Amino acid sequence: MTVHANSSLSGVKPYKQGRSEISGRKRVVKLSSNELPYPPSPAAIQAFRETEQNLNRYPDGSQAALRKAVASIHGVPQRNIFAGNGSDEAIALLIRSVLSAGDSMVTSENSFLMAEIYARSVGARVEKCREFYHRVDVDAILEAASETARIVYICSPNNTSGTYTTDEELRKLDRLLHPETLMIVDAAYAEFADASDYGNGMRLFEPDGRVAVTRTFSKAYGLAAQRIGWALAPDSVVDAVSRVRSPFNTNTAALNAAVAAVQDQDYLKRTVSRIKYTRDYFSSRLRDLELNVIPSQANFVLVSFPHGGNQAVSLDAWLQENGILGRPVEGDANEFRISIGTEDEMELAFEAIREWVGSRNGAGRRNLG
Repeated sequence: MTVHANSSLSGVKPYKQGRSEISGRKRVVKLSSNELPYPPSPAAIQAFRETEQNLNRYPDGSQAALRKAVASIHGVPQRNIFAGNGSDEAIALLIRSVLSAGDSMVTSENSFLMAEIYARSVGARVEKCREFYHRVDVDAILEAASETARIVYICSPNNTSGTYTTDEELRKLDRLLHPETLMIVDAAYAEFADASDYGNGMRLFEPDGRVAVTRTFSKAYGLAAQRIGWALAPDSVVDAVSRVRSPFNTNTAALNAAVAAVQDQDYLKRTVSRIKYTRDYFSSRLRDLELNVIPSQANFVLVSFPHGGNQAVSLDAWLQENGILGRPVEGDANEFRISIGTEDEMELAFEAIREWVGSRNGAGRRNLG
């Protein structure tokens, strides 16, 4: 007897996490998962430790303290916020609450893969639009969505490119999409974006509108181990989420740490400023090596090798020999993503990359970008 799995998942590749280990090496510089290289706020650490006093009690299923803290910081209605086991669960809850089998979701070709997997898992169709110079093509999204798409999913800053969708482009989508289409703005990396025309979707939110925004504490807040994120969604969607969300989908330690972290905005700003400086300096130095670095608004950079070949694979192997883990982009993209670590870690990464560039012969070096 054979139990057959959901047929809509056939052909879906499992999400592949960034590697954490290199065989034979005890110490590894991990730049593969877009984590914060610094500890979270001391207040968050203290709140996490205090959780041990209540390990025998269930978490607050209403997530009241975190919803109140987030609402206060961002100036949005508390009733429209819900938390998840990471923002990826928040995305999953939004998708499960809106999509049915046969429905359509439109996204760009290189967005966060889990959104596609969640949509496919409920039997929905996913249409992926080509990007334009590593940027989401809003006009292509609009054309693909027409009047049939139930969800349009935009990741900005985008994973894996680090590029962003402007506030004006998001407003265009909000204005022209079908009234019954939910637009999800996945702003997991929003804290690192400093472009003057960047929009994180929050200003488009209305309780009776079409825009939902997801955020995470895994990146800028440094709480990746706790798996905690949140979403801001219209009344009707929040009501639907409440019907499918498990009673205690976020744990007490994560909730307590997140409340303390979001209330310590000074620490957040200092940490983010440090990451952005390191990102921009590292990117500039890579460009000095004549590498094609995609301008990033996230806490990682993408090196693209548009002339073909196996440079990304070669670079990955070279870095691993030097105890450094980045992340080759899957498929035939010939691209390599590097998370931003500490200043010392990025110096080690740069020196290894510089040596790799120098190891290429003259013809190879002309084709590096």
